Amino acid sequence: MDAAAAQNQERNHAIYEDLWTHYELFPHSGWTHAWAEIEPLYQPNRTLEIGPGMFPHVPIAGTHFVDLSRHALRALSEQGGLCAVATTPLPYENERFDLVCLFEVLEHVTEDEALLVEIARVMSPGGHLFMSCPCNPDYFTYYDKVMGHERRYRADELSERLTRAGFVIEKVCPRHDRMDGWFGAVFGFGTKFLPGFTASIVRRYLPKVAALPWQWYDGNDLSKAESMGGVTLRARKLLPGERAMK
Repeated sequence: MDAAAAQNQERNHAIYEDLWTHYELFPHSGWTHAWAEIEPLYQPNRTLEIGPGMFPHVPIAGTHFVDLSRHALRALSEQGGLCAVATTPLPYENERFDLVCLFEVLEHVTEDEALLVEIARVMSPGGHLFMSCPCNPDYFTYYDKVMGHERRYRADELSERLTRAGFVIEKVCPRHDRMDGWFGAVFGFGTKFLPGFTASIVRRYLPKVAALPWQWYDGNDLSKAESMGGVTLRARKLLPGERAMK
């Protein structure tokens, strides 16, 4: 990890170590659109979630988690999660997991491609990656900056990064994830300077937002996600000798 990446990691740790103290663990089943797709592939000891904070997308007991926030790791551990502090490389042997979850994390990471390659290393061939991230740099606001986002992704950028890391996108769920500039400024200000008050608002509306019935589509077309501002997707690690279809 170079100096810039280390500085970025420290910044993210500072942001979320404080932020997560204002939240309780949110149930994985509350993320309706994601859990319906994850559940058929979920096996506790063969599943890793990276950077869940207080918002895990899989059952906690028996599942492996890595995070920068020690507050979040303590909360997950108390519920039976198998927890480790996030490090580079990941603290697991090759092909340890069949399922990896990476929700709203990749946009925070300076060396995002290196993280995807590292995820592929700890995944078994044919294993699945569920991830989400904000899309379209035209929608970047002050809120993105406050939350530690390094970027929002263009459709082709995200697709190419996954392909180079050895994944093929199988299903895509475009989501509305954009704010008007003024709202991003207000929400960003509240998150940075009034975190407890802002968190109380988020806690009130999160169950409704998390349960929105976003539509999944087979294939790898991310153009609608770029237009809408966000995506949840399912990708599969290629088998030995397999090549991604364009």
